[in-house]
Amino acid sequence: MTDALAAPPPLHPTRIGLYAVGSLGTGLFSTIPTVLLLYYCTETLALPAAIASALVLLPKTWSIAWDPFVGAWSDNLRSPWGRRAPFLLIGATGVAAGFAALFSAPPLSEPALIAWVGASYFLLATLYSLYAVPYIALPAEIAHTNAARSSLVSWRMVAGMAGVFVGAAAAPALVSAFGGGRAGYAMMSWVVALFCFAAMATPLAVAPTDRATSAPRTRPSFWRGARDALQARGFVFLAGAYFLMITSVGVLTASMPYLVARALQRPESDISVAMAALLGSAVVTPPLWTFLGKRFGEKRALMSAIALFCIVTLAIGAAVAFHTPWTSLLFIFAAGGFAFAGLQVLPFAMLAHLAHNERREHNRALEATFTGLWTASEKLGLAVGPALVGGALAIGGVGAVAALVAGAPPALLGAAALCLVLQTHRHRQA
Repeated sequence: MTDALAAPPPLHPTRIGLYAVGSLGTGLFSTIPTVLLLYYCTETLALPAAIASALVLLPKTWSIAWDPFVGAWSDNLRSPWGRRAPFLLIGATGVAAGFAALFSAPPLSEPALIAWVGASYFLLATLYSLYAVPYIALPAEIAHTNAARSSLVSWRMVAGMAGVFVGAAAAPALVSAFGGGRAGYAMMSWVVALFCFAAMATPLAVAPTDRATSAPRTRPSFWRGARDALQARGFVFLAGAYFLMITSVGVLTASMPYLVARALQRPESDISVAMAALLGSAVVTPPLWTFLGKRFGEKRALMSAIALFCIVTLAIGAAVAFHTPWTSLLFIFAAGGFAFAGLQVLPFAMLAHLAHNERREHNRALEATFTGLWTASEKLGLAVGPALVGGALAIGGVGAVAALVAGAPPALLGAAALCLVLQTHRHRQA
């Protein structure tokens, strides 16, 4: 057996922790611009809303094309430090610098401010992909059993959800603590940037060296690597199911501020309470979904998470229509967070198994190519979900948004379940 196929060292809790800590940084990065960037552009920098919306959207569109390229690039890299470590180091450094620059805009004219924010966010999104795509690919390389890979993904999700939770609460508090305005945002960005760099650099300690896992002697072109990944057994159906699942999650999360503040006439501060209920349960339950996946099979457990999320969205639509007591609605949001954790942990674990098996059975080292295509579908879903909410709001107001929450996720998740059934059928045929 060649070095490229040698079994990695056993996974001790320390190695699992060193890997998972990276998701604290990625969770913060993915949350804070989502929560604050649009508001920062319109209220602090006084940019027109239409321009600010474009500044927030366009870098995500670019990432959809960029991520698969990064995956193929990482898979084919040959360096003294391995395939992943150079990307992790450059990505962690670049994300920290780009994040600080994004929220530290100097006094400039409006056109110059637009250029500053656009360039900073574009650079930030580009460098974040350099980190995230190889980072998500690591479980397929550093763990050689299904249980070990599932454990890595589970604890990465715990750390990532914790980063999301902390980012949603801590960043606005830091801005206020530093006096608000441009200075408050700038100081917040530097504190967060330093923390993100420390967290995102930690997985370098477990990234394989070139001796442990190197690029294959025959390195496929980007298009051939993408073709091989798309033709891998069941990948298209699994990625399609995940796209539909994450779109349904995007519909719910983008709808929550409108449901809470406008449909239920609650104070805006209760939006944070609702998000805390959703994300709080999502933080603590990934290990439970990992256990359920091991006990009953990951696909069966995922089907259960899909069914629960459908029930939750139907219940939210009914609760808004009948003005269910606020405490009861918070319990429904918490149940949604539990289901959301399953929709995250189980598909990523299944992806890691698929990438590992592709290398073992066909000697095709495509781990990051898989994750590049995967994260592209994820970002597309996260863009489609809010777009559906915006369209419903424009057509029928907040009532249409409530109807969308009750109707769209069950339809999307039903299609996702069908994709998983087709994946099983494809697996049996192969």
